[in-house]
Amino acid sequence: MSLVEFSPLRPALHFTPPMGWMNDPNGLVYFEGEYHLFYQYHPHDTVWGPMHWGHAVSTDLCRWEHLPITLAPDAQGACFSGSAIVDEHDVTGLFDGQPGLLAFYTCHRVLSDDPEDYEQSQCLAYSRDKGRTWQRYASNPVLPAPGFKDFRDPKVVWHAATQRWVMALACGQEIHFYTSENLLHWQFASAFGEGHGAHTQHPWECPDLFELPVEGAKNGQATSRWVLIVGIGATPDNAFGSFTHYFVGEFDGQRFTNDHSPDDVMMMDEGRDFYAVQSWSNTSGRRLAVAWLNNWQYANHTPEAGWRGMMSLPRELTLRATSSGIQLCQRIARECHEALTAVSQSIPPQAILGVGQYSVLTSLPLVSRGVLALTLTAGSRVALSLQQGDHQQLTLEAGEEDVALRYTRNGVNGQAAFDDHFTCDHAAGSVDSLTVTIEWWCDHGSLEILVNGATQQRAISQVSFTQAKGSVDVSVLEGSVSLLEGSVVSSKEAVAQEKVASSCTN
Repeated sequence: MSLVEFSPLRPALHFTPPMGWMNDPNGLVYFEGEYHLFYQYHPHDTVWGPMHWGHAVSTDLCRWEHLPITLAPDAQGACFSGSAIVDEHDVTGLFDGQPGLLAFYTCHRVLSDDPEDYEQSQCLAYSRDKGRTWQRYASNPVLPAPGFKDFRDPKVVWHAATQRWVMALACGQEIHFYTSENLLHWQFASAFGEGHGAHTQHPWECPDLFELPVEGAKNGQATSRWVLIVGIGATPDNAFGSFTHYFVGEFDGQRFTNDHSPDDVMMMDEGRDFYAVQSWSNTSGRRLAVAWLNNWQYANHTPEAGWRGMMSLPRELTLRATSSGIQLCQRIARECHEALTAVSQSIPPQAILGVGQYSVLTSLPLVSRGVLALTLTAGSRVALSLQQGDHQQLTLEAGEEDVALRYTRNGVNGQAAFDDHFTCDHAAGSVDSLTVTIEWWCDHGSLEILVNGATQQRAISQVSFTQAKGSVDVSVLEGSVSLLEGSVVSSKEAVAQEKVASSCTN
């Protein structure tokens, strides 16, 4: 598929900047009925540049109101990634005894003409008016540069058992933990990462840390565990590009202990475009997260139309006990489902489909959600087209008791920096059953897929540039497959686009 002179449509459901460049989500926090989404922003160009914090708010995670830029570069440096929390009891003394918002961010200061000669420190900004205006803390930085370069992306969380605040920081190939009683003075606690998970030439980035209950825990198993999410950027030694992996274990307020083998690399998403994951703080009873839908291998060269970059759909995160240990599972936030309930088309069940190609739904809406429930016979191989022809394809290969996944994508735009990396063909893990449910979300510029087995799940998120209605095609390459009850496609394209368009004025 050629993308030369291609002008992308603005997504109907996914968050995008009003103009310019966007990458990592920052400072996600829920406060007084509003979800705040901050993001790494370069308002003056459609490629990465001097980092600001853009800002938007929503009451439903679907319709966003753009607000003025929260943080802009100053003499101290650019404003890199971070997190935000509610100072409910005014432990900082910045809010006259009332609750207020705090944003922790990395100040990135270049020291010479060489852009690789830099230092990073952790700074604080605060808002007394529900995030509409922000002031930098007068005694910044709250954590000065430590003497090594990569020291960034502060994630601040409350640890109830020790009654202290914890800051997780990306420090080279490790995550360092700091603790504080008052959110202003921080003490080093421990480091995690050496010998664990994935390591490339790129430093670790964008940590997140939270505790979740464990679904399906049996007698003697832990009923809750901590999740540590870590991003790894693109470097020449890593053909996949940037990706997000995670650890499950125990965090005692000082140290993180990994439950899994140090060699296990647990991908949060098997797709090429799911990075810099962050979750909202202060969302009682739910852990909601969003990622930047892009890959640093080609992010600066994807098609643009005065803006470049989008976030994933918000996802609710849970932990599930499986035969392979406790794993992170995701579902698209219910608010997104509520935006796509007006028009539904059922896909008729079919008992057995032998070798051949079948179009199970024609004229697939450009903005839609689909569910396909399948049972494969052992040894079968089935290819699914869920968007447009052979532009993207998901292949299922059945073993005796599980199904292995493979993902392919095509597309060129005439720029080597894009064309050399965008096309892909890669394994995407497996799920533990021959009966699988595939949920996918199509929007302008993206395709997000969740594949569920008996207890295991795989997520596959990909940038996708299509502007023609497609179909849902099932190609049985070997063996046979059955389509089960419950397969359906839902859409509400016109209303969703109108809501987003009306909120994209600055």
